[in-house]
Amino acid sequence: MVKSTKFSAWKIILPTLLGMGVIVYMLWKDLAQDGGENLESLKQIQVSWRTFFWIFVALLLMVGRDLGFTIRYRYLTDKLLSWKQSIKVTLLAEFGSAITPSTVGGSSMAVLFLAKENISVGKSTTMVFVTMLLDEMFFVVTFPVLFLFLPFDSLFSSDSALEVSIFTLFVVAYIIKLLLCACLITGLFFKPQAIRWLLLNIFRLPFLRKWQRAAQKVGDDIILSSKEIKGKKISYWLPLIFATVLSWCSRYLVVNALFMAFFPVEDNLLVFARQFVMWILMIISITPGGSGLTEIIFDKYLSGLIPIMGLAPVIMLLWRLLSYYNYLFIGALLVPRWISSSFGKRSQ
Repeated sequence: MVKSTKFSAWKIILPTLLGMGVIVYMLWKDLAQDGGENLESLKQIQVSWRTFFWIFVALLLMVGRDLGFTIRYRYLTDKLLSWKQSIKVTLLAEFGSAITPSTVGGSSMAVLFLAKENISVGKSTTMVFVTMLLDEMFFVVTFPVLFLFLPFDSLFSSDSALEVSIFTLFVVAYIIKLLLCACLITGLFFKPQAIRWLLLNIFRLPFLRKWQRAAQKVGDDIILSSKEIKGKKISYWLPLIFATVLSWCSRYLVVNALFMAFFPVEDNLLVFARQFVMWILMIISITPGGSGLTEIIFDKYLSGLIPIMGLAPVIMLLWRLLSYYNYLFIGALLVPRWISSSFGKRSQ
């Protein structure tokens, strides 16, 4: 059997150690270095039916996140995938996201998972580009709408160098997302050959030349994908748009639900909007699933909205358990079976 198909436990252990290490450090910093004041404030929290109710809501929102992706896989394959297969691909792709850097993500790995479900390379490649476009469009369109209801200073301020850096990085990332959306729309719906030509010329530059062959393949894939989706009716796109909104809104609202489990939230829209900014910062992480950096960003950017001292690491731990470590656990159960069923015959 080929070594690359073997399942490595370190792909689970490493990101877990990174993330949990940061959380343990923050707990120690918040609870042990303040003379016990934060610990005393935590003891004042009353765990009631409200706490369990909102944690249950957070669980339901995680189901909504996965349901959205499941619907997308189901409809992107023109229902060639059963609901069971769509759920399996969703969970495998989320596991792929959890063990790879945020810059890689699970979408590229979804091509492999879909191929093993007998989906053609052309259709699976199309799915990757369409899901990429839907995800980027959700961000590009939704964030300006949020600005209609929230003051600029509530998301960005110039009070510190950190805030200025966050704003600068966000603007750069937003422009990149706009350009990516423009390229995907042009390539998928209007001029795929023009995008291929642009990619080939960009990667002829001396410092990019070693990736020229990969760029050529991307250009060929865009042309192939364009042929797949041209002429699709609105009935094809509506379920995909609905599923994208459901998945991403559910993803962000998990934090809102966890906040409400412990204290009244004055501005849920602000908590929701700040996660858009936080997500941009998470994308630059080179660690698996953003482990370590994600926890730091949460502490620096969202903990200011938590009125109870010492509670931020607790909520952070619950959030990562629900939205990240659960996929590592599910993947540890699914991946060995998937490898056995998908590659087993080849190794005999």
